[in-house]
Amino acid sequence: MTEIHDEASAEAIPALGVILPSSNRVVERATEARLAGLRAAACYARVPYGAMLAGEAYDNSVFLTAADLLADAGVAALCWNATRGAALGFTPDERLCETVTRRTGLPMVTTALAARARIRRCGDRRLGLVVQGGPEEAELVGARFAEAGIAIGATVSLGITENRLAAAVSLSRLGAAARQAALGTEAVLIWSTNLPGWRLPGVLDGVPVLDATSLGTDALLASAGLPVT
Repeated sequence: MTEIHDEASAEAIPALGVILPSSNRVVERATEARLAGLRAAACYARVPYGAMLAGEAYDNSVFLTAADLLADAGVAALCWNATRGAALGFTPDERLCETVTRRTGLPMVTTALAARARIRRCGDRRLGLVVQGGPEEAELVGARFAEAGIAIGATVSLGITENRLAAAVSLSRLGAAARQAALGTEAVLIWSTNLPGWRLPGVLDGVPVLDATSLGTDALLASAGLPVT
């Protein structure tokens, strides 16, 4: 009887589908920490890192496969928890969500779209930016946000070119970068889901810190109709 009761309870817990890049070491840990204490569980699928670097668009086939597999788990909603969409200009993320939803019938969000919506909603007029790559990445991402009507102030580039190595950045280094980017801004955005921004305080020196991974997870919770606390 106990086993039957446990199975029924597990079935009643909403499941959330998370798609992440193959070289990411942070999203799963950050998501589990965010869901701790909430009545929700996450299921994960990885897509090849190269599938998000194909020119100005995604390789939809791998995302559809990942979405189909997560749909088999009975998830309530899907999230592409990666930041590539901002560098592409947001439109590819919008199209990806439309394509996946048309295929699976499930609502889908992405980190890039969630960040854009959150920043617009809160009215942050000038944003500090921390990226894992070099100055050219910061310039590209900053320009894309500017095109979306979001002004970028100070930027800090960590110079990490191997994606999986971003997960090893120390909190002291990341915190120092966030403080540097905060100068003269209303909020700081840690723009990589493979940087451990979720472990930083929510406010540094009086400036809110927005972590990319957490923004994606919160949007996923909201998309599934679950409370975002």
